[in-house]
Amino acid sequence: MSQEQSIWKYAFASAMVTISTLGFGRMSYGILMPFMKESLSLTYEQAGMLGTSTSIGYLGMVLFAGIFAAKWGSKRLVILGTLLVTCGLLYMPWVQSYFLCLIGMVLLGVGTAFAYTPLVNIVVGWFPRQRGMMIGFLLSGLGLGTLISSTLISFFTTWFSSNGWRYLWLLYGLLSLLSTLVAQIILRDPPIALHKTVQKDASLLREVYLHKRVLLVAIIYGLIGFAYLLPQNFLFSFILEAHIDRYSAGQIVALGGFMSIFSGPLWGIISDKIGRKKSLLITLFLGTIAMLPPIIFPKLIGFVISQFLWGITVVGMLSLILAISTEQIHQSYAPIALGYVTVYFAAGQLVGPGLGGWMIDHLGGIPSSLLLCCGLLLTAFILSTQLHKEVVGELILQKVDKSMEG
Repeated sequence: MSQEQSIWKYAFASAMVTISTLGFGRMSYGILMPFMKESLSLTYEQAGMLGTSTSIGYLGMVLFAGIFAAKWGSKRLVILGTLLVTCGLLYMPWVQSYFLCLIGMVLLGVGTAFAYTPLVNIVVGWFPRQRGMMIGFLLSGLGLGTLISSTLISFFTTWFSSNGWRYLWLLYGLLSLLSTLVAQIILRDPPIALHKTVQKDASLLREVYLHKRVLLVAIIYGLIGFAYLLPQNFLFSFILEAHIDRYSAGQIVALGGFMSIFSGPLWGIISDKIGRKKSLLITLFLGTIAMLPPIIFPKLIGFVISQFLWGITVVGMLSLILAISTEQIHQSYAPIALGYVTVYFAAGQLVGPGLGGWMIDHLGGIPSSLLLCCGLLLTAFILSTQLHKEVVGELILQKVDKSMEG
C-alpha cells in the first residue's frame, strides 16, 4: 500500500477515535450539561465539578499512558482507552444522581488518557514529515464530535423530552464501539522501536522532565488546557441565558464544531509551510479575541462571531502545541514527552471547569469565566514567543519512509 493511501486511512481511523474520546467523552458534556443540570437538579458549581472529574481521571492516567506506550506499544493503549470511553458513554444514560455522574465522568477521563497520547504517537511515528497535518486530522474528531452533539441535542430533547440527554449518551456509546473496531482494523504501531532508548530514569529526567524546551511547551499547553474547557463547558448555557432558543443555540455551537473540523488540518498544513511557532501565535491571538464578542455584545451576532473565530482556531492551537512538543527532543523520547506535557494540559483542565463554575456562581456569571479564558490564552501567547523549533532527524524520516514502502 502506498504512503498516500495509508495516510488517509490513518487520518480516518484517528478522527474516529477522537470523535469518541475527545468529541463525545469530553466536549459533548458542555452541550448536554444544561439538560443534565435541570434533570438532576445540579448547581453550576456541581456541573463544573463534573467536568473537573473527567480531568481528574485524565490527569491520573495520562503520564502512565506515555510510559506504557513506549514500553508496550501505542495501539494496545488506543484500543483499551477507546473501550473504556465506550463503557463510560454506555453507563451515563442510567445515572440518577450527582455521585453516580462523577463515576462515569472519571471513567471517560481515564479512557481518553489511554487513547489520546498513544494515538498521537502513532500518527507522528508513521508520518513525521506531515505531523502537523496528521495531528490536525486527528484532532478534527473533536470538532466533529462537537458538531454531532450540538446538532442532535435539540432533536433528542424534542423527541424524548427531559430524557433526551440520556438517549444521546447511549448513541455516543454505540458510535464509540464502532470507532474501536475501526481502530483495531486500521492502526498499527509505528516502525521506530521507541522503547529501547527510554530505560534509564536519570536519562528521562534530563532529556524530558527537566528539559527547558519541553517545560516551556508543557506550561503553554497547561494554560491552553485551563482556558479551552471554559467556553466548551459554559458557552452553550450562556447562549440559552441570553434568551436564544434551544434550536438556534445548538446551531450556533454547531457552527463552532463545523469550523473546528477544518481547524486542525488547516493549521497543521499552514504550520508545515510557515512554521509551528508563528502558526501557534496566530491561533492563540485569534482565540483570545474570540471570547470578547459575547461578553461585549451578548446577542445572536456576538455568539456567531465568537463561535466562528473559536471554531477555526481552537483545534489548531491544540494540534500545533502537540506537534511542537514532539520536535523539542530526540524522537525516541516522543511518547514520554507527549505524556509529560499532557499532564500539564490535564492539570489545567482539572482547574478550569471547577473554577469556572465557582466564578459563575460567585463572581458575576458566565462572562467572568470567559474573561478568565482570554487572560489565560494571552499569557500562553506571551510565553509562546520564546519557543524554539527542533527539526526531526533525517535518519528517522528515512527509516519511516522505508517502512511505509514495505
